[in-house]
Amino acid sequence: MMQRRGAAEAAGWGAALALALIAVAVVATTSSWLLYRDGDSVVVALMADSLRRGDGQDWALSPVLFLPETAVYGALSLLGLGTTGTLTLNAVLNLLAVYGGIRLVAGRFRPGTRPVRGSVLAFAAFVALILLEGPEGMPGFHLALLTATTTYYSATVVGTLVVAGLLRRLLDGAALLRMIPPIVLVDQAGAALAHLAEVSGATVPRWNGVLWFAAVLALFVACVVIGLWAWIRRDVAVIAVAALAVSAPIAATVLVVVAGTDADRYLQPWVFLPVVALAVASPAAPVPRAVGATLAGALVVGGVVAVPVAIAAASREDAGLACVTRWVEQSGRTGAGQFWTVRAPKLALADPSQLVQVDHTLRPYEWLVNRAEGRGPVTFLVEDAASAPFELPAGIATSDATPVACGRYTILDFGSRVLPLGEPRN
Repeated sequence: MMQRRGAAEAAGWGAALALALIAVAVVATTSSWLLYRDGDSVVVALMADSLRRGDGQDWALSPVLFLPETAVYGALSLLGLGTTGTLTLNAVLNLLAVYGGIRLVAGRFRPGTRPVRGSVLAFAAFVALILLEGPEGMPGFHLALLTATTTYYSATVVGTLVVAGLLRRLLDGAALLRMIPPIVLVDQAGAALAHLAEVSGATVPRWNGVLWFAAVLALFVACVVIGLWAWIRRDVAVIAVAALAVSAPIAATVLVVVAGTDADRYLQPWVFLPVVALAVASPAAPVPRAVGATLAGALVVGGVVAVPVAIAAASREDAGLACVTRWVEQSGRTGAGQFWTVRAPKLALADPSQLVQVDHTLRPYEWLVNRAEGRGPVTFLVEDAASAPFELPAGIATSDATPVACGRYTILDFGSRVLPLGEPRN
């Protein structure tokens, strides 16, 4: 019996690895901007590189701190895969950690249950949401896809699943339900609702967006049905998991609205909690041998094919980024750029202090950045489509600069003219 269970666990982890590889290959190919260049996604890599260089540490961070993520990334970076290679491998480990959390929620082997099968099914549903979020660039929701990054609370997602799994095993359903956070006071709810409507509107016009919404709704309804079914059977553990999977996404949405935030990442409970209900309610009926063999073969082939695809995506040169990096390092000077523009170039530079993170008025923007970095005189600006128009001091205009084209980036070179920076802001 123990050998059979061990084989089942190994098969489950093998299936999860194949699914994770497929997901990361797709994300690295279709959404490389989020995995490798997004302003928030690169903070862990910036922190790890700074620690490795022995720089002074004075980071402006959120209360999350990203300590587990930085430790994992730092350990993986010792393999010498380079920044994009390390971020790619980190994405695979993140998704495997999600599977581990789901498996913990699924619980032990019991008569009439198939916890490994349920966990793989739940993880496959989560990966399906990632694949639906991947195509066609940036617009719309990317809630499941964010888990592949080293930030956006990937560790919090895994931690939530682990806590839910431990509570499912150790506590009664009522104790689990009491973990749902309280509602806070209403502030700027209208702006948050408008943002949610805008992002939803950007998601729906795409074919994958329609399927994504349908899948999320179907998973939510499935949680309700599973919870009612468990209530009839008086299965307290399943009732607790289903109740959390139904109530937490609603609570998260209410919190987003009443707090007036435009950060979509706080809606992630919609994609990682409803799937766990599939893990605790997998039917015990045996799967036909032919069907199981076909699915296993498909996963093996998919996982094997995904490896070179992911490697190719991670190895693909970003010509615009390489151009900016080369120009800045050869200039030997210091420049500045806005948050969403300058983060990836800072990570690519041997000395990230050559680029100062500022807002559109040239005030240093101290957010997810090391304030211990020295600041030389700024003589050029880096901008792209994400940059707001710069508001320069009186007597200085962008037309005074010599533009240098670097793919999606433009360097505004003011030569020997120093651009005065304002007071730092956070």
